[in-house]
Amino acid sequence: MRFGMMVLAAAVVALSSAVIFAEDVPAPAAGGETRVASPYFKLPEADPAPTGPAVKFMPAVEGKHPRLLLTADRLPALKAFFNSPEGKLYHDQMIGYLAECKIPKDGKTNHGWGQEVGLMAMPMIALHYTLTGDKKSFDQCMEYMKWLDGKDDWTDAKPDDKELNSDTTASFTMVGASLMWDWLYNDLDPAFREKFRQTLWFHARAMYYGGHLAKNPGGDYWRGVPAYNHRWFRDWGLTLAATAASDGKPEDQWLLGQITKELQFMEDWLPIDGSQHEGPGYGSSAGALGLAFQVSDDCYGTKHLASPFFKTVGEYAMHEATPGLKEALYFADCFTHAGSMHPFFLKTAALNKEPDVIDGIRQSLKINSTKFGVRDYAWMSLLCDDPALQGGSYKKMPTVGFFPDLGLMDVRDTWNDDAVAALFKCGPMGGYKANSWRKTEKEKTGVLPYVNVAHDHPDANSFALWSDGDYVAETDRYPMEPGKLSSSVNTILINGLGQAVVGRQQGDSWQQPGNTDMTEMGKITAFKDAGDVVVVEGEAAGSYLDYTDKMLKKSRPALDRFRRTFIFVKWSYVLVLDDVRSPKPVDITWLMQGAKLEKVDEAAGKYRLSKGKSDCEFQLVADTAFKPVIGLSTANDHSKSLKWQQLQATANGSAVRFASVFDPWHHKDLKVTLKADGPDKATVTVEFAGFTDTWDWQAATGKFTASTVHGSRKRGFDVTVDEKAVPPAP
Repeated sequence: MRFGMMVLAAAVVALSSAVIFAEDVPAPAAGGETRVASPYFKLPEADPAPTGPAVKFMPAVEGKHPRLLLTADRLPALKAFFNSPEGKLYHDQMIGYLAECKIPKDGKTNHGWGQEVGLMAMPMIALHYTLTGDKKSFDQCMEYMKWLDGKDDWTDAKPDDKELNSDTTASFTMVGASLMWDWLYNDLDPAFREKFRQTLWFHARAMYYGGHLAKNPGGDYWRGVPAYNHRWFRDWGLTLAATAASDGKPEDQWLLGQITKELQFMEDWLPIDGSQHEGPGYGSSAGALGLAFQVSDDCYGTKHLASPFFKTVGEYAMHEATPGLKEALYFADCFTHAGSMHPFFLKTAALNKEPDVIDGIRQSLKINSTKFGVRDYAWMSLLCDDPALQGGSYKKMPTVGFFPDLGLMDVRDTWNDDAVAALFKCGPMGGYKANSWRKTEKEKTGVLPYVNVAHDHPDANSFALWSDGDYVAETDRYPMEPGKLSSSVNTILINGLGQAVVGRQQGDSWQQPGNTDMTEMGKITAFKDAGDVVVVEGEAAGSYLDYTDKMLKKSRPALDRFRRTFIFVKWSYVLVLDDVRSPKPVDITWLMQGAKLEKVDEAAGKYRLSKGKSDCEFQLVADTAFKPVIGLSTANDHSKSLKWQQLQATANGSAVRFASVFDPWHHKDLKVTLKADGPDKATVTVEFAGFTDTWDWQAATGKFTASTVHGSRKRGFDVTVDEKAVPPAP
């Protein structure tokens, strides 16, 4: 594998190299002060004339404050919840956090990527004052606002920063400043209140002109693209600052209209299933967009939170949680011990009357109550939870979640903490919805526009397994050096090379899109939930196109087929069937990795994966001879090797069928055999604990048509998966 990949700046994958210098005269602010939004452009004194209908505030909030996420009418119930047994967790988290709500000693707004100041400390202490009237909290709020009012630079940038006042740090600061000013509005000195209102409006304009309108030279990696966390984060601060500061006057209408269009564009290109191609750890960005949507819905009467995405995001987050709710079922870029929940999902579950989902989110927030991103968001949890929605149990939720936009399936035997769970994924980088947007923006020459897939992994037809409270079959985390490689996930290599898109080399630190349609890189060809037997099948030959790696000086032909059938037989075993075909002989390497891998019976293809107290034996057989090697995986977390051991089983030829069986339920005597009947038929037998299960395997006839797999157990199941097992459409 290649280790010397170029590391780019965080998530910045298509920055403009042009530098636009501002005019010498900075823009005057409304109060007579001179304010500089950026050294690269001069903020206009006035915005363009608005087009389209006026943006009007709803009668409930017009001319009134607070209006962001709460109103005066809601305060009595919110205070009661804060002091109730149901609100005790959030109450105690908030009280415990107050001592940390101080201006950073270094006086910089980018402390901890701006989160601790803008997203956590300022809203926390502002809401505490709003609920309690505590004078110390009010005084601390005033210190924050006076500090920020004296700073035009809410990025605290270095001299070469190309996104001054239009980056995520500025947006996060805008979030906290907007909520604080809005919630304390009626208790502020009128002169300072107006002065800070102008400051918020200034920063809203600086964000939009510098960022969305590209007056700052940096930011091309997020501008213009949907479904990307950096844009959602910026829209959060922009929406809150402008909505707090505006009175709806004619001179405000252009910017309010632009924000309305921006949020509608974000909604239009959200997938319907609540999933995020950037991985379960990016639930924070969905929460950010959701909060911007809520403010828009509350203040302007839009219906963004009624979108299918936000109707399903809470359920998606629950299915993406591991048994025990302490971690996520990982894919794409994820920190170790990342979770899939976000406090805002309490709001979506409450709006959609999902008692089982909201119970699961509450349990997750309780279990992880001391973690970063949970304790520090007590203010958000309190605002988003609905104590009136009770009586649910997440353990009544379906044990299978299928998310067609990503070709993603999550499955578990139960919702108990000691359950066995698995994730299977086979879809295009970016997901289908974001890729469909590219077609609407196609140039006359046929060139598709850039779409940000920086956090996606080359992981079509990969899977992971969880048992005994931890991972046994692992996937990659947040790889940087080496970059994103198929050698870091449980899939296959062809001539030592993994998945890559047209026109790109494998191993980018930040994944890059292909210059052609990516939707056929990976597709789910069949899906069936038959209760105790769940089957999903993917085709990923489109991720193994004709390719030459210039650095490794290796090449491969385009695969004709990489079909993987993943069969989860609850309380019995996990069976994986692989059908790989090439137009000419190649080395086909089957990969399986975990924290520890040891031989049990190498001659029979038996091995054991283990991690701490968790373990899972498995067996691999094939219809072609293969050479097994236990090596070191390239998987890493921010360039630190995870040191996972990996089975690298290599067969040479133009076609090979593998069958592997996994034993996360610890039957110990599990055995799989594969008997070929010509190139397109085979019988796979799984034996354990006195049972003999038979799987008749008929190869697919078309590129994306389903294989035919019939499984049966005497006095047990009888399941057929074929072309009738059509997966839900993305």
